[in-house]
Amino acid sequence: MLVRFALAEPTLILGVGISGSGKSTVLKPLAEMLYDSVYFEKDLLNYVFLRHYNRPGPKEDMLRYVEYQRVPREDPKNTHYRDHVLFQSYAFMLDYARQLLAMGKHPILEGNYVKEIRFGYIEQVLKPQLVGVDYKLKLVLTHAPAKIIRQRLIARAAEHDRIKLSNDEEWEKLITEQPPVPPEIEGYPHIKVDMT
Repeated sequence: MLVRFALAEPTLILGVGISGSGKSTVLKPLAEMLYDSVYFEKDLLNYVFLRHYNRPGPKEDMLRYVEYQRVPREDPKNTHYRDHVLFQSYAFMLDYARQLLAMGKHPILEGNYVKEIRFGYIEQVLKPQLVGVDYKLKLVLTHAPAKIIRQRLIARAAEHDRIKLSNDEEWEKLITEQPPVPPEIEGYPHIKVDMT
């Protein structure tokens, strides 16, 4: 039997954690249990934004909507993701959260958010964008030891994890920039979920 619960005030829940830390495993069931919640996954949006539609033809040709190629996300020769999609994804999720909060909903945004939090995203971007909206902020950090996360990413074999797994130097660079438990999380209301 699914246990359901409600929150008294509109609450923005940020799913924080590096790739492979278990965000989806925790947040999807949370969204099913929480009344008036809306779950949104950044990777889903990224995949849509990385579509390149190049079918020639008249506007009435409906196949133009479904025939596309995907721009590689982590190709060092193609900076489209880093220069455009990354920021558009976070911007869309925040605008969407603003709309949902104004409707009394509880947006659950699954992104990475580790480096964003470390570099001041909440104070410099999130809070100013949500001025005038009555809401609570909660962070759900999923984490595990770096060795376990690396094993999960290898098993998952996702295209967007390829570069960070390509060698020990790339992996150490990632873990240094995005530690599984960023110390800056302590400045915000949060729950840590050990996904070991």
